[in-house]
Amino acid sequence: MTQQTMIARALMVLVFAPAGGLFGKAVAEAAGGHHWWRWLVAALVWLVLFGLVSVAVSNHFDEHR
Repeated sequence: MTQQTMIARALMVLVFAPAGGLFGKAVAEAAGGHHWWRWLVAALVWLVLFGLVSVAVSNHFDEHR
C-alpha cells in the first residue's frame, strides 16, 4: 500500500466516522423527542467542511506525485 493510499484511507475515516456518530446522535435525540436538528446540522457541516479539507489534502498529494 502506498503512502497516498494510507493517507486517503485515514482521511476517509476522519471524515465519515464522526459524521456517522453525529447522525446517530440526531436519530437518538429524535427518538427521545428532543431537538434533533442541531445534531443533523452538525453532521452536515462536518461532512462538508472536513470533506473539502480531505479533497484539498488529496489533491496536494496528487500534485506532488
